[in-house]
Amino acid sequence: MKKILALTLALLTLLLCLVGCASEKEEKKESFEFTIENYPKMGGSLANLPLGEAVTATVLGIDRETASSMIKFEGSTTDNYEWLVDGKFDIILAYEMGEDAKAYAKEKGVELEMTPIGTDALVFICSLENGVENLTQEQIEEIYKGNITNWKELGGEDHDIIPYQRNKDSGSQTLFDKLIPLGDELMEAPSDIRIGSMIGLLEAVADYENSKDALGYTVYYYLTNMEADKLTTSKLLSVDGVAPSNESIGKGEYPYTNDFYVVIRKDAAEDSPERILYNWICSEQGKELAEKENYVVKQ
Repeated sequence: MKKILALTLALLTLLLCLVGCASEKEEKKESFEFTIENYPKMGGSLANLPLGEAVTATVLGIDRETASSMIKFEGSTTDNYEWLVDGKFDIILAYEMGEDAKAYAKEKGVELEMTPIGTDALVFICSLENGVENLTQEQIEEIYKGNITNWKELGGEDHDIIPYQRNKDSGSQTLFDKLIPLGDELMEAPSDIRIGSMIGLLEAVADYENSKDALGYTVYYYLTNMEADKLTTSKLLSVDGVAPSNESIGKGEYPYTNDFYVVIRKDAAEDSPERILYNWICSEQGKELAEKENYVVKQ
């Protein structure tokens, strides 16, 4: 009987110790406080800049302008993944990871951990003066194969189509290649219609000479939330009769949708600032913040 009592007391003591240790760990986790000094180095795709600013301002309790000065959303999406691999960034908010970035991470022996936090869409734009309002997926494929070359084939005027493309390592080109996988059938774009930045493409479609004949693509959030003034001279095209919107993207009705992610190195320690920030962005609080910034949030 004494042995049983002693064993029971020992088990109770061990249980209380485990509970106490867990509570202590949880308390330390909850008491972590971000400061300007320990805040992770953050970068990412340009269309995720507003989210990066909002996250930084919220967790540090600082104004938006100061938050913006602390993060670096520049370079291509591929650049940002490579900078995360190399340690220039601790955490990124980014669009689809392209094949070059995947190969780079593999070459460096670095595994990345990524969670989808929202959904965006690849959208097609043309001049406001263009009479075409809708393209089918098949028509888009034929345009970028070089088989449809005139707007009159699409119900527009008799003008040659100028089908702009993005540079290979951009996030929007990675989306294009994933969602419209033409492979070797993708027409080779002359250098003057291959654009190196999202704003450059929007300006080519909306503002430049011959813009009436131009066709381009970008991501929905960037155009409608960050460069909405371009919609005074250009317009979004429906695809298969579905106009892109937060609602049609969220419901998956618009055909060209894809996730964007919060990403860290897989070897980030559980108690590291980047891991704690990563978990916060994935939490309900993080999702609510993204929703306030008008992103289509993953449920």
